Amino acid sequence: MLIAVANQKGGVAKTTSVICLGGLLAERANCLAIDLDPQGNLTTGLGVELASDQISCYDVITEQASALDAIVSTRSGLSLLPADITLASGETEILTKVGNFYLLKECLEPVLSQFPYILIDCPPSLGLLTVNALAAADAVLIPVQCQFFALKGLASLLETIGSVQKRLNRNLQILGVLPTMAESNTLMTQDVLASIKKRLPSVTIFDPVPKSIKFSESNLAGEPIHLYTKETKLVQPYKAIANLITNI
Repeated sequence: MLIAVANQKGGVAKTTSVICLGGLLAERANCLAIDLDPQGNLTTGLGVELASDQISCYDVITEQASALDAIVSTRSGLSLLPADITLASGETEILTKVGNFYLLKECLEPVLSQFPYILIDCPPSLGLLTVNALAAADAVLIPVQCQFFALKGLASLLETIGSVQKRLNRNLQILGVLPTMAESNTLMTQDVLASIKKRLPSVTIFDPVPKSIKFSESNLAGEPIHLYTKETKLVQPYKAIANLITNI
């Protein structure tokens, strides 16, 4: 199953969610995490530092190298297709290519048989890289920060997903919305959760992920949250999603 983790708003815990969820899935079967964000935060957050001559997502998306040649192992057991700032120029380079919405899908075909689970960390935009991820994916997971302004971009993302479903990938499903950075004792969090459920009555709304400094600490340590801490309330939301994915 190939899942894109997407939201055009930055700072909503997309990368953290890929690391946490990927780490749990990697304990059940081979799992590949794809860094499709030129910021390269997923690569850094998994403890990988790219050498200047190392094959990366840029080389793969521009068809200069195979995805199989670019994949590296991480300490947590999660495989990674890494990225750095060169991916930004890669997005520009593929603009004029025929069939450019399907480049990522074609690049990933050689690895599908090796990885039952693939997670894509999308950039904070609705540009060509994100559309490539949605065109290749079976489902999309939408992290939404529990703040009022975080909801403003949700309509645009859902519109993009609808367009992809109509024109590029009829099989794309919305896995669900994952509320992040939740503070259960605040009215803001409760209001945001209520608003999401009201706007998306037919979409699965997962249990919210609590706000905690331990997520940043685990990223700095290059470890998924379940390897960094035993705090059940931090791990359980991601474990529930991992259970859902493995049972589909």
